[in-house]
Amino acid sequence: MTTVTDDIGVWNNLGTVEAVKKQWIKLPNTATGANATIRASFICNDWTKLSSYVLVRPRYKTANSDQTGNAIRVYPSSTPVIFEVPIPQDLQERSVYFRDFEVYKTSRRRSRYIGVTPDANLQVKLEELWG
Repeated sequence: MTTVTDDIGVWNNLGTVEAVKKQWIKLPNTATGANATIRASFICNDWTKLSSYVLVRPRYKTANSDQTGNAIRVYPSSTPVIFEVPIPQDLQERSVYFRDFEVYKTSRRRSRYIGVTPDANLQVKLEELWG
């Protein structure tokens, strides 16, 4: 897992995925820290045509179970967006710190016309704060 260090701290790169409407896409790397702070960076081919936002949710997998956490709405921006996804205290007490993240793209507004609303391609990069 690659890391980036800046004035805030050390960020672990969880990967970059193409957000797809109405489909949960798993990021390639697993978050291994217990820190709640996540940073999302967005790459868009045409910001003026973007008519959607993303939902980000954690998945807690162990050897015998698979649970999904609450989804958080994140609006794409040309600058990175920081938000928190805390691990529930009960899971921390049971030493469950590993989690995968998934991204879901959904429409922000409805079209005035009948048919498909044009939307730009959107890539989402997530990073987990470590230090």
